[in-house]
Parts: sequence; C-alpha cells; structure tokens
Amino acid sequence: MIKTLNLFLFCFLISIAVFSQSKKQYIKAKVSYGIKTYIDKNLGRHRVLLGSFPESMPKVETVASEFDFTLVFNDSISIFYLERKLFSAKLAAFLTTTHVGFYGRIKQQPNNYITEELQEDFGKFLVARSYQEWQLHDETKMIGEYLCFKATTSNTITNPKGEVFTRNFTAWYTPQLLYKYGPLGYGNLSGLIIELQGEGFTYGVKKIVFYEDIEETKENKMPALKRKKLITEVEFEKLAAEDEKRWLNKNE
Repeated sequence: MIKTLNLFLFCFLISIAVFSQSKKQYIKAKVSYGIKTYIDKNLGRHRVLLGSFPESMPKVETVASEFDFTLVFNDSISIFYLERKLFSAKLAAFLTTTHVGFYGRIKQQPNNYITEELQEDFGKFLVARSYQEWQLHDETKMIGEYLCFKATTSNTITNPKGEVFTRNFTAWYTPQLLYKYGPLGYGNLSGLIIELQGEGFTYGVKKIVFYEDIEETKENKMPALKRKKLITEVEFEKLAAEDEKRWLNKNE
C-alpha cells in the first residue's frame, strides 16, 4: 500500500513538473518594438566606419526604420529577437544591428539573461550575463496609454589599449504591466520597459498583444536559442579582447 501510494505521488509530481515546463514553452504576450538611430558624426568610431563603408554608413539612420524587433514572454522567461526580412541595404542593416547593440537573440530568466553572440569572428557562443543595477527616479511620462517611470543604468567597456568607456541607458517602464522584461536583455524592473534609450538609439513599443489563455500551438510556441557553448560574460570579454588585439596587430 505504501509503495503504491509513493508511486502515485511520484507520478503526480512528475506530471505537475512536465505540465509546468510545457506551459513555459508558450507565449503569453507579444511586444513589437521599433528603433530610431542617431549618428554622432564627430565620434572617431563613426569616422573609421565611414572610411571603411562610405556607401553604407550614411544609410544606417534610414534603414533602421525598416527594423522590427519582437519580445515574447510568459510568466517565467522572455525571448527578444529581430524579425527576419529583406532590407533595402543589406550591409547598412548589418551596421545598424551593431550600432543598436543587437548581436543575437536574448533570453531573459529570473536570475540572469543569455545572449546569442552570433556575429563574432572568434566564435559563436551563448553568454550568461547578470542583470543591470538600476537607479530609480521620480520622473514620469505618458507613453501611449501607459504611465512610465524613469530608471537609468550604465556599463563600462575597456578596450585593448586600456581605455575605459562608459555607456549610459535610460529605461521607461510601466508598473501597469508587471513583467520584468525589455529590449536587449534590459529588465528586472517593476514593469515592462516601454522605451529604452541608449547612446545613439531608442527602442520604442509599437504594439502589444496579450493572449487571455496561453494557446499551445506551433505559432504560439516560445522560440529557442541556438545550441551553442554557454560561457560567462567574463570569459566572453576575454575572448573579445584577445580577438581585437589580433585585429589591431594585423592592421598596424
């Protein structure tokens, strides 16, 4: 009797676990983001890129209007990705993805987020990163029908020459939608990020579609990241620095 009861409980718990996992595979909402870019022509980086891509760089701001980013999520995870389409200028579109900080699909989880680094010459990886530390502000603004609150953060980058650069970001999130997600892995705030401002670009929500009941269909299935080696952010930055040193030595 005891063995039978234990077996029943075991099967019951397994069925709950499988059911919960299957629920996590389907989306609860779909958010469409557009992008606007701003090119600072006084930056040294822009002059270098303009010298290398004289025909494509002037098209970056225009081709950005053709981009459609999508964030799909349920109560546990989200996936952020760029919709596949044909762009009017292919090379300019590639330069635009770099300019707006998008290097592959991004999966947000409760404790960290994972990015697909698919454009690096030294290898293609999944990189686990920690969430940003935000400074919250009292400033608010209406974006469409949502009352949004301001939060700011920054990250620092050290190049192979030892020069340190700080990049600032501003998020406008709404507690009306209690989902800790947003573009580019930025999230972990008390609400969905409606607008994300970086240096030279802005992601903004165009449309949000919610599903009252999670439909378990092929069309509604949560996308999956590619099967690549998972490494830490520290490991990835080390590989990137070594690759940039090789590039600099080669081009001196």
